[in-house]
Amino acid sequence: MDEKIINSEIQSVSAKLVIVQGVVKNLPEIIGTIKEIYTLNKREQLFGKVLQSRLDELNINKENFKVLVESLTELSKSENTDAETKAMYRDMIKALFEIFTTNLRSSQDVSNYLKEL
Repeated sequence: MDEKIINSEIQSVSAKLVIVQGVVKNLPEIIGTIKEIYTLNKREQLFGKVLQSRLDELNINKENFKVLVESLTELSKSENTDAETKAMYRDMIKALFEIFTTNLRSSQDVSNYLKEL
């Protein structure tokens, strides 16, 4: 019976030794993987900050756009404004819509780029 206990202990030590040897042998790969996970985590945090910044910027631009369009629309409807000035206000509104849609496309491009990562 003592022989079974000794064999069991030897097998237990052998199993632990094999595991330790495997860890030591693969240590460079393990460290490399940990570094890669850390780098990916940092990159994800950075992209999250960039995306949040971009969203904040878009929200500010959206509010500015809304105020500008509403103001220009009111000015273009004013009875005290001549026809040429009203046409200028309408042209400004069209230009704002073009700028806004261009920025919206740009934002979509950023979003698509981040999704690929």
